[in-house]
Amino acid sequence: MASGLVIHIVAGEDRHTEVLSHERIRIGAGDSCDLRLRGSSLPVTANGTVLELARANGNYRVSKFDESLDITHNGEPLAVGKKITDGDEVRFEATNLALQFFPVRSLPMVIGQRRESQVAPFIENAAIESAATARRDDAKVFLREFTRELVREINPSTKLIALAITLALVGGVLYLGFAAYKEIQNIRRAGEQLGAKQGQLAQDLNKTSDELNKANQTNKEIRDSLSFVPKLVPEFSGGVCLISGSFVFVEPSSGRPLRYAESQMSDDGVVIQNGEQPAELTTEGNGAIAEYEFVGTGFYVGDGFVITNKHVAQPWLADERAQNLTVTGIDAKPRLKKLVAYFPGHAPAITLKFKQAAARDDLAVCTVNPSELPSQIPVLPLDRDTDAVGIGKEVAMMGYPNGPDRILAMVEDSEARSINARYGSSLETLINYLSETKRIQPMTTRGYITDLDMDARRIVHSAQTAEGGSGAPLFGQSGRVIGVNFAVFTENTASNFAVPVRFAITLLEHSGWKAPEPPATPENDNANTNQANPRNNAAANPSR
Repeated sequence: MASGLVIHIVAGEDRHTEVLSHERIRIGAGDSCDLRLRGSSLPVTANGTVLELARANGNYRVSKFDESLDITHNGEPLAVGKKITDGDEVRFEATNLALQFFPVRSLPMVIGQRRESQVAPFIENAAIESAATARRDDAKVFLREFTRELVREINPSTKLIALAITLALVGGVLYLGFAAYKEIQNIRRAGEQLGAKQGQLAQDLNKTSDELNKANQTNKEIRDSLSFVPKLVPEFSGGVCLISGSFVFVEPSSGRPLRYAESQMSDDGVVIQNGEQPAELTTEGNGAIAEYEFVGTGFYVGDGFVITNKHVAQPWLADERAQNLTVTGIDAKPRLKKLVAYFPGHAPAITLKFKQAAARDDLAVCTVNPSELPSQIPVLPLDRDTDAVGIGKEVAMMGYPNGPDRILAMVEDSEARSINARYGSSLETLINYLSETKRIQPMTTRGYITDLDMDARRIVHSAQTAEGGSGAPLFGQSGRVIGVNFAVFTENTASNFAVPVRFAITLLEHSGWKAPEPPATPENDNANTNQANPRNNAAANPSR
């Protein structure tokens, strides 16, 4: 049952998250709205409440909205009664404003009160008084002398009467003493029963305290799940790099690169395509060399090592252009011409050197010269704990889906057209300009682990990605990397694939990587240093 909504607001470069728990949530620019938006972010026709959600039967649904606006729900027109589920997106098509919703479920807590019992003061005083005796030695002497004189002076009948009175007094004293003894016994039994009740109360208190600690731990997990993603961006985004490069095909015997036929080149050097047929390549003539550019994602793990996908470091494995090329009578071989990394906030491109690729998994290790890396580039921590991966757990991915196109989409349309006109002649020129103007920043998306296939060595998750996001780190709730993204299933956004990070750790260690010393925090005490034995890989569609 949903007890509230986490609303993630995206308006251009502005991002904000709100948590609301009202029965009815009003969204708009009006003063009565629960979630107030800037009027400049809404269409000019919007006034007051533009969207209202109401909770019914444990779920939030659309109760009303401004029908004059072009509003979509997960890409479809918005309608009254639509149910709001995890990850749903409501977008105002006339603007760059989008809202993403995440229902929150509440957990019951039992909080006990400790009560202390004590013996009433009057009971204690009565017990002390009943146990005391008022007899004194002088009373004994007086009674003895008085009795002796009576014996001497009184007649026998009086003596008999005195004896009877004495016996009566003695009997009365004995009776009172026995009654006092019985009362003390009753008080002792009552004290024992009270002690037993206090012991039971102490046990109940310990049990309640344990339940309270469990509830607090559950609340902490909920708070961490809501807050761990925003902490990742300032802490680790600087260690996620945009990988760019190009490759050519060469004739093995002579090493000559393949070129476009001169008959397929226009006067200004542009390749002329014949319909959908790929251009024919040759080693002869003076045509332009057939060079294929590509982009992907990688992340820094310390000691000069960068992790990415095999199909990023060896791009011809997944490049449809390379797979469909036509070469007459030549057994052409691919050759990597350039492979560089662009880190956020660091303008110069850093050369990557291919080190090693996994035989089965879509993983590759590259190295950089540590002297070229600025000191502020963070090292992304790798999670060795196998319990960090589980169905239903929240994840976050940080990468460069759609490469420079996604970066240009974050700027004004007029500026984006100007940049494309001046620097869009080649991918390298465009990315160099974006790096120099410090526009290269990874995009962070959230999702959940929807399935696990350990035989195929896959983590299936719903964090959104696209071409260019290959090699992106997948973070778990611990704030450490649990997987390396390698493929996207375009028919279902909840079926993106990542390789568990333990296989990347094995490949790194085989390549000579030494893990950096972890910081002295309590979380590191729970880290599992044992690595699972590698198993065979299953085929996957690359997302680069």
